[in-house]
Amino acid sequence: FLVGPSTINRREDGQLGGLVVEKCKFLQESSCKGMCLNICKLPAQSFFTEGLGLPLSVNPNFETQECQWSFGQTPLPPSEDPLWPNGCVTGCPTRSIVKEMGRAGDQAEYSGCE
Repeated sequence: FLVGPSTINRREDGQLGGLVVEKCKFLQESSCKGMCLNICKLPAQSFFTEGLGLPLSVNPNFETQECQWSFGQTPLPPSEDPLWPNGCVTGCPTRSIVKEMGRAGDQAEYSGCE
């Protein structure tokens, strides 16, 4: 699987249709909440929900680096999701890169470090 070894399980609501990524390679490599949100979570949810007509809720655990995929479950927007953490994840390298870009006069926007 693209993001690491996974096991079929139940969705977060207890129904069939779950998949847990045991150690998300993306989270292990990036250690970045913003990259997870913008490059994996939201695009995957959008692809399955809008492209395939199957709602998908992707919920990473930044401490264990697991990620629960719940097929058939409508995702919450991150701004309304009580499980989505505020601020950067401990060890996130992106925050310092974004700060350096700002010092260099780059006007690139990055919404992950909030």
